[in-house]
Amino acid sequence: MNHRIKWLSSICYAPMMLALVTSCAEGVDDNERFSAGVSNTQLESPELDPTKFKTQINADGSESVEVTWSVIFGAGGYLANVQDVTNPANPVAIIKDSVIDGCRFSFPRLVDTKYEISVSTLGNEQLNNTASTTPSVVAYSTFLPATIIPRGSDIAQFIAENFQESADEVAFELEAGQNYTLSGTVDFNLTPVTLRGDKYNRPYVEIIKQGCISTQAGLKIKNINFDMSAAEAQSFIALSSTPSESITTEALGFKALGANQNCYVIMGQISVESCNFRNMPGSILWGNKQPYSMNDFRITDCIVQLNNSTSATFINLWDSSISTGTLKTMTLKNSTFYNLVENNSAYFFRYANPSSADPQKTFGTGATSTHTIDHCTFDRTFTGKDFANNMPTVNRFEVVFTNNVFYDVFRIYQYIRSTTVLTKTENNVVWGNFAGIPNNNDLKYAENINPEFVGPTIQEFNLDEAKGGVNYRPQNATCADKKMGDPRWYE
Repeated sequence: MNHRIKWLSSICYAPMMLALVTSCAEGVDDNERFSAGVSNTQLESPELDPTKFKTQINADGSESVEVTWSVIFGAGGYLANVQDVTNPANPVAIIKDSVIDGCRFSFPRLVDTKYEISVSTLGNEQLNNTASTTPSVVAYSTFLPATIIPRGSDIAQFIAENFQESADEVAFELEAGQNYTLSGTVDFNLTPVTLRGDKYNRPYVEIIKQGCISTQAGLKIKNINFDMSAAEAQSFIALSSTPSESITTEALGFKALGANQNCYVIMGQISVESCNFRNMPGSILWGNKQPYSMNDFRITDCIVQLNNSTSATFINLWDSSISTGTLKTMTLKNSTFYNLVENNSAYFFRYANPSSADPQKTFGTGATSTHTIDHCTFDRTFTGKDFANNMPTVNRFEVVFTNNVFYDVFRIYQYIRSTTVLTKTENNVVWGNFAGIPNNNDLKYAENINPEFVGPTIQEFNLDEAKGGVNYRPQNATCADKKMGDPRWYE
């Protein structure tokens, strides 16, 4: 059913004198002034220019795109359609057959989304003007423009030959559904980078030899499947071994705010989003023996299957030479982490020193830190070593544990080492093969309930399948009713 989108402004774009521009604000029914003498005419659709579309910030912080065009004189209005065509096999209507009483309209703007926008001109019976026969159709994308890495490439070699450092964020894109290798270190240094694949047809990257990704700036990795079965490097992301003096606590002004330790601070977000991993042998993030702190680290909508029998901590800021560093904000959300083998040597998360991890020592007096783990499933990560080590014990540190399933995970309470630490914990369960009894301290933060996974669980992840051939859906009613764990297992 058609509906009307009202004008968002009294201004209408037209390459005419001001009097005619103003008349556009009166509405398309004001034929005497709006027609400009156009009658008995076959009308054309307005010309759309995506470079002139404007991004608007809404009151709730969301964004919209404002589409504008020049007036078609003699028109009876316009018909607008907007589709989300990010998945070309399944376009989604955002605006459908909406009659526009003006020369502009808006639609919601989402990140990493491709849109198709069409506008046609409606006829005007009173002026005997007929509607345009074909709409104007344009593509609009919110993706950061990217350099395409050709299929079959060794990503390390391609980046070495084609990467130029920049203060602005740059993007590299892998072709949908194609195969790549990563055989050496990709070093983005101080350049913020997005490395992405296709959300609906992920590319496949085999990491071999010493393949890894290095940075000391913002880094976003999205929509890629990684096979690390032949990887020899200690980590997937290794922070730079030669950090720049431009990102010290002194250079960034944190010392002036009361910080009292020397370290390097990465202010840009480092995130891994909608990626799957097979046979990760060690850390997903490693500080590379340098005293790093980070402003924002995230893992969201991922399945990480480890094959880790070493002492390599999964998120590892431990082995700094001067034992400093902290993560101001960390978010693990809607993800599954599991290990093929029992491991009594590795932590899931580890700082170098609990005192130095106090956020105000890096970010200035009164600075706070929040770590959120929400709707995640853990299995064997890890079976015989504390879930976390060297965590701060101050009330400037907040831990949010909500809606998680911990299975065969040892001593989760070590993430919250003190009653001084601010906590929000609800809807968590913990269970283990240690006679089915977790540490009593874990029961402060999770119920002792067997989730009864449908299974199979502990097996190598199949990157050719969306869910890898495993099934971590809980059958236990308490878990299922509250949708605990990674949401994908309920889909």
